[in-house]
Amino acid sequence: MRFARYLLALLLAGTAAQALAVPDGRALYQLHCSACHQFEGAGGIGLPLAKKKLDETSEEYLFKSIRYGRPGRVMPAYREMSDAQVHAIVRFMRERTGSVAREYDPAPLSGDLEHGAALYEEHCEKCHGDEGTGEGKGTGVTLSRERSFLVMPSSVANSGFLDSVTDQQMHHIISVGREESDMPGYTKKGLSEEDINALVAYVRKLGTEAGGPTPIDPEEPLSHVTESSEDFETTLANVKAALVGANFRNFPDRFLEQGLIDEFSVNQRQVAVRFCNFSELYGMLSIEPRLGVVLPCRVTVMERADGQVILVTPNLKVVSRWFNNDELVELWEAMEETFQEIIEEATL
Repeated sequence: MRFARYLLALLLAGTAAQALAVPDGRALYQLHCSACHQFEGAGGIGLPLAKKKLDETSEEYLFKSIRYGRPGRVMPAYREMSDAQVHAIVRFMRERTGSVAREYDPAPLSGDLEHGAALYEEHCEKCHGDEGTGEGKGTGVTLSRERSFLVMPSSVANSGFLDSVTDQQMHHIISVGREESDMPGYTKKGLSEEDINALVAYVRKLGTEAGGPTPIDPEEPLSHVTESSEDFETTLANVKAALVGANFRNFPDRFLEQGLIDEFSVNQRQVAVRFCNFSELYGMLSIEPRLGVVLPCRVTVMERADGQVILVTPNLKVVSRWFNNDELVELWEAMEETFQEIIEEATL
């Protein structure tokens, strides 16, 4: 009897240890995915992850998409995650949507590249761009988008996408379309199997021709930190005055820790000065609608323990590169100069 109890205890302990060892897909998704895709998968910065879309997607595609990311776009590669963690995220996405994986034959397809190029120009270029970057005319990236367009079209020439998708899955996507992304199904538009094979072959060719994003210097900081020669109150007042002088409208201050800890413990010597110029804001959003959740309109003023006051601003030359949008890069380089002038005025 004693041995039986001992054996049962060992089994229960082993089961508990195994349960603890299984990564929490829900928590991992919230931490790494929800900011861009939203918890319910509605999309925003990232593409929608709805049930209908996931029903057309293989397990391998989801796993590789998380692992490889989309180089040059907002989505990073999660190479530091274990296979178990990536599988846990995929499993959570399946459970949340009730979707069932669709598996595809990994065999490659062949098609007429010249014919595929002509079909791509006729049917795909408007949204996906002539180089497959997703920066086509009328998508809200280069020209004003239709309001029904929720997200930027996918970059079909992106190495992360092409390393994740099989030819057969790409063929299926082109055939049936993506209703949630406003992509029509081209079988209904009269394209034959041979036509779609040619398109798949041409998209693969676009991927081999894509030069990839210009690498960001690893020494380039994500933010600028500037020391002030004035005390905290004076620096804060100087920043606000400099912003008004640069035609920005100041909004109510927000403590950096506000909403993260209880109100009585918030450090009131760390203040985010929020501001906006609506003309510039609308100009930025017309170029890159995804900026709605990551606008760089803030200067953070902080007092260190030793009394030194610092100002922190985003490095717009780096942040703008995440969106793979040349117009935005050009605009934010000019805004970077404005930021530096404001900081210089506030700290001199």
